[in-house]
Amino acid sequence: MTGETFVEEKGSPDPQSPISPTNTDISGDTVTGDAIIDIQDDDSSSHSSSDANSTAIEAPPVPEKGSKLLRRITGSFKSEPEPEDITETNTRILENCPNGFPRLAAFQSSEANFSLYRSFSYLHSRLLLDLQDEITCLEKELDDVDWDDDGEDRLQSREIDVQKAKDEGNVRSRRHIMAEIKSKLMEYDEILIKARELESFQRPSDRNYRSVRRYYHNTKPLMDAEMDSIRSKEDIVSLRNGREWASFDGCVESMLQRFDSRFLQWLFRTNEPPLQKYFRTPELRKKTTNKYINFYSSSRVDTLVGILITIIIFILLVLPVTTMYHLASFNTQKSTFDAVGVLIVFTLLFSAAMSLLTKAARHELFAASAAYCAILVVFIGNFSNQG
Repeated sequence: MTGETFVEEKGSPDPQSPISPTNTDISGDTVTGDAIIDIQDDDSSSHSSSDANSTAIEAPPVPEKGSKLLRRITGSFKSEPEPEDITETNTRILENCPNGFPRLAAFQSSEANFSLYRSFSYLHSRLLLDLQDEITCLEKELDDVDWDDDGEDRLQSREIDVQKAKDEGNVRSRRHIMAEIKSKLMEYDEILIKARELESFQRPSDRNYRSVRRYYHNTKPLMDAEMDSIRSKEDIVSLRNGREWASFDGCVESMLQRFDSRFLQWLFRTNEPPLQKYFRTPELRKKTTNKYINFYSSSRVDTLVGILITIIIFILLVLPVTTMYHLASFNTQKSTFDAVGVLIVFTLLFSAAMSLLTKAARHELFAASAAYCAILVVFIGNFSNQG
């Protein structure tokens, strides 16, 4: 979930710091997030050059051969900055929309996790039950008409049945009943399929739901009677296709919020919290001026989550092997039982990690745990044979 953490408003840009050629706004943000680091480096160099000019007795710096060689090597990898008409982007800002439904629509469309709407499952059921009863009555009526015409030619020939229906005039015939059944069935099938599709939509996480409710509570975009929809929590669905580690992503973003303090801002010498600086694109920063609303970049959070998952997998693979190798070096019966205990513990930890960090199905969870356990068993067996 993105957009829940809190940061301070961005300060005004330093008038002495140079502006990147790819700059698209007055705050010094560039289209690519990596260029922010370059701006910070340029800013520090400008301060150092101004300090050198203020002292008359200092000699101009002599370029070193090593730095010149480094610039030649790195210069070949630098690309030419894009023109401003290519890097310039338009972002819908929440505060620029009229208060009410327009601003609420801008907020809920600004982040997929905030796209929460009612599915109206109760009304779908009411309509389906009503149509179901109408079709059932038409079915009984059709059966009665068929039994009334039992033994006649019109039940054996559609052409004869159509002709006799025309001759009967306004009398409700089998043709009228069949046409009405067709219309009702088409309507019933369409609602039934749509209801099934809505049931496949994911329910929002508690974290995302609370974020939207807090926005309703703090900004009050609608009248109180108009906000009954968001209060129907059991009927709310999300348009977001859940990421594989959606719950773990929320924990990572919460950690970013807690660790991104003024101490890190002072440590990295940045004008804004450093973690949010690197996990929010310039377009996301421009979405709102409200310091209590922040939009994290899903791609950057996914990258961080992928790194953390890789580290966890590496630990779960290397640590038990190292521990069992140390136990096997004793070459005693007690060390073998200790190795089996290590195998059981780490197999349970691996299964828990698979269950919490992924959306693996039950059979996939069993297969992965069995494969992991088999690897450790083979490891124990090889060392036992060597002993």
